[in-house]
Amino acid sequence: MATEETPSDQLGRTTALRLQQLKGQLFEVALIAATLVGIVSLLVLFAQISNDAFRPGTASPAWFLIYLSTLVAPTAAFTLYARRRPAVRKTNAKAFAAVFGGLLLSLVTYAVVDSLSPYDVFIYAAFASLPPVLVLAYDRTTDDRTYTGPAVPVSMIVGTGVAAALYDLIRGPIGIAAEWIMYFGLVTVPAALLVAWLTASRRGRRAGSIVGGVVAAGGLVVAVAAIAAGVNASLPVVLFSAFVVPTSYVVVRSVRTNPEGRIGVAGPFILLGGVLLGASLAYEVKSPDTFLTPNLLLNSWDGLTASNAGVYPQIVGSVIIVGFMAVLAFPVGIGAAVYLEEYAPDTGWGGRLATLLEINISNLAGVPSVVYGLLGLALFRRTLGLGTGVVVSAAGTLGLLILPIVIVSTQEALRSVPDALRQGSYGMGASRWQTLREVVLPQAIPGTLTGTILALARAIGETAPLVIIAIATTTYSPPSGLFSSGTALPLQIFAASANAKPEFRHGVVPAAAVVLLVLMLLMNATAIVIRNKYGREN
Repeated sequence: MATEETPSDQLGRTTALRLQQLKGQLFEVALIAATLVGIVSLLVLFAQISNDAFRPGTASPAWFLIYLSTLVAPTAAFTLYARRRPAVRKTNAKAFAAVFGGLLLSLVTYAVVDSLSPYDVFIYAAFASLPPVLVLAYDRTTDDRTYTGPAVPVSMIVGTGVAAALYDLIRGPIGIAAEWIMYFGLVTVPAALLVAWLTASRRGRRAGSIVGGVVAAGGLVVAVAAIAAGVNASLPVVLFSAFVVPTSYVVVRSVRTNPEGRIGVAGPFILLGGVLLGASLAYEVKSPDTFLTPNLLLNSWDGLTASNAGVYPQIVGSVIIVGFMAVLAFPVGIGAAVYLEEYAPDTGWGGRLATLLEINISNLAGVPSVVYGLLGLALFRRTLGLGTGVVVSAAGTLGLLILPIVIVSTQEALRSVPDALRQGSYGMGASRWQTLREVVLPQAIPGTLTGTILALARAIGETAPLVIIAIATTTYSPPSGLFSSGTALPLQIFAASANAKPEFRHGVVPAAAVVLLVLMLLMNATAIVIRNKYGREN
């Protein structure tokens, strides 16, 4: 027999429901307040750092007026115009990515290759790329493609080992060639092949061959023109191949395929034009006494004169360390996550071992970075006997630091792929590897790249592990190889913060910090663009 609710019971339930709602609202307000406090604190911190680095208060009003009229106003007006038109906004985003991405890629490629020796990079790149090409060529002749995926990275490792074994025999004859020829083979040839492939996929092989030939011929023309002008042809060849070619391709394709938004390609050129026009008009005007100058970006360190202090070796060192760290950590981390999620047994001793590994990996993601420094010291310095402060030790130590983050984020990305997709692939007759390669990994790439962003953001600013393994805080030349000494930008910032002169502590350090933030944002932006691209395709 059902009992009737009394008014007191109804009142109690209503009161409890209102309390639950009140708690939820209070929790929401607390979250919003905490978020706002965090954002405001970061904005205040960045504003203070930017003020110390750029020192806008030292500029004359005329300088602000010039840049307001030549840079800020035209760029803001065009941005507002593009935001109201989706087609223009889409083209504008592509143009910005092509122009500034190509310019950044050109400068980074030239700086890193020049530091490591273009001849050495060419030898290893040629031997590492030829075996995968042969594997993919064989793949086109057979229907059994089960082992193609694993064979590609294995062939790259084998090719790199062959290059190391034959290095002494090859380096002499290669060294006779001009330096720009190495850059032509490293940058221009891949650019020509990429543009030819993209064009052939849309307009046929004949058009692709013609476009690829035009790009290769253009690189040769640029090199000959630079030599005739008495200029080192290496940088012009890199700029043409990694900046002019992709920018031209994106601009031409956007104009042809998106007539309504073709005006969007003008966005980056309005920005660059405003900068150049403002610089020419403000030449005789009092500009800010900023520490973020070409000297800071292109010179070596000077601990006596702040205006001459440069962090070029530190920037190149950070790029090389983080790049090699990614090469070491990401394949291992993604491979470990794939095994734990797709291949490891769920029951028995194998399942218990897999569970134990997952628990330990999750715990390792929260271990302080200084502990990884001790691990790197024991592994690379004591066990492997590597030299003090070499690049490979720094990259390996930071690779161990980010490895748990990569594994955990990749596992979560793999778990987010619906099992229905796997079962559907198996139902079509695909093997486990084919399902993983064609179905699971493409769906998991956005989540995996999210972990990549977090890992890069943590690694690029680390100092404690590098100090523990005795990486130098100051060097006067970029690293010449993976087994040479080098340093990273955070270490130089740490060392400069203890300088006795105030202009170092309140000028050079904030300017170098801005450079470090820009490097981090550019790396993260690249990963975000790739992640969003795969997210849209899937």
